[in-house]
Amino acid sequence: MKKIEGEGRTRLTRFAAITIPAAVASAGMGFAVMSGMVGAVLSSTDGFQLQTDLTASSLKVRAGATDVGTADSAKETIYAEAAGSHADGLDVQTPTVQIVPGLSVHLSIGSTDTDIDLGDVALNAATLDTDGATLSTVKLGQAQSEAGFSTDGQDEDTGYKADAFSLTASGGAGSQVLPGVDSTAYAITLGSLSLNNLSLGVHAD
Repeated sequence: MKKIEGEGRTRLTRFAAITIPAAVASAGMGFAVMSGMVGAVLSSTDGFQLQTDLTASSLKVRAGATDVGTADSAKETIYAEAAGSHADGLDVQTPTVQIVPGLSVHLSIGSTDTDIDLGDVALNAATLDTDGATLSTVKLGQAQSEAGFSTDGQDEDTGYKADAFSLTASGGAGSQVLPGVDSTAYAITLGSLSLNNLSLGVHAD
């Protein structure tokens, strides 16, 4: 098991405390996200669990940062960008939220599709584990300014340092293979998302 771990980072809107009607509305929003009807952005200041098997045409990783909770509160993170990403299955578990005393729930979003086109993915995470990884054309220690990170969000507040360390891997469609991805993520932005099947659930904890 390989592990890339950040030391506390970042920025992201907290999942609001929800009532049962709000939980149903959240599930509806999840469906809209997964159906591509709204921007595919998932975020949580408490971190949500993301599991999948992932392939990509290229991968870039650096240290990051994101705001958490109140102003001036931040955590260090792993910031990763994967281009041309495809997932084999998808399982997202949100943090537990107390609805009323004695009743806490979490949402689950999942799919058993074996080829989910995610497009370009940006991930802010506290941890990123895999069951092993096969990376092609790896450059270890390349300056972040030379690594080709997207311009959106690349400033000091997000942990970007032009002359700091990064890891890059390139090689074309499917050349970066990360089986058994298991991540505690603060935020993930998906370039696209189209599913043949989708499961949504509200679960009591």
